[in-house]
Amino acid sequence: MREIEPRRPGALFVVAAVALATSPTVYATQAARSVPVSRTAAAHRAPAATSARQVHAHLASRMPRLDGGARARLGEAILVEAALARLDPLLVLALIEVESSFDPAARSAAGAVGLMQLQAPTMRAEARRSGLPSSDPRDPVANVQAGVRYLRRLVVAFGSLDVALVAYNVGPNRMIFLLRQGGIPDELQYYPRRVRVELERIRREATAIATAAPAARVATD
Repeated sequence: MREIEPRRPGALFVVAAVALATSPTVYATQAARSVPVSRTAAAHRAPAATSARQVHAHLASRMPRLDGGARARLGEAILVEAALARLDPLLVLALIEVESSFDPAARSAAGAVGLMQLQAPTMRAEARRSGLPSSDPRDPVANVQAGVRYLRRLVVAFGSLDVALVAYNVGPNRMIFLLRQGGIPDELQYYPRRVRVELERIRREATAIATAAPAARVATD
């Protein structure tokens, strides 16, 4: 993930808030016109079938080498943070897949680190703002806590999940610049589409898990 960091670590959302407050209606309208609106709302509405079991099962599949206790704590972090942010936990899984392929040691050429590929200044700012016990981006739980809260701040700032996802990818300051120029270029809209494709794949797998489990119980009775 490429991020354009402000000069001061704590200034990220001050910059966004000031820029958006200049003409919030204009920016919101431009953002809404720049993405497929009909799919934006559905992308972050948690389906009724989403459950802790599905999240933990997916983590077991994608991170089999992670210690069971650590994997359970990571699953709980995803569920808690997604609920607090009013996001689908499966969306968080999809974002992690796109960003790092579930490799907690992943590091991009731009220096982003961990499951949700956070830059060190972003990680420190979120940890300080939220009072997180760790600001180490290599810590899977801390990385998810900061990453989901960062995404939620972008959703609030830009008023659209898809626009927030583009901002997550290119940086909020660049997003503000793009909106001032009239909208999001087509070549940057691949990122939310990629996340949605991954989300739909994970949802299909989650549905398969949910339907297979009752059948397995019946077979063993």
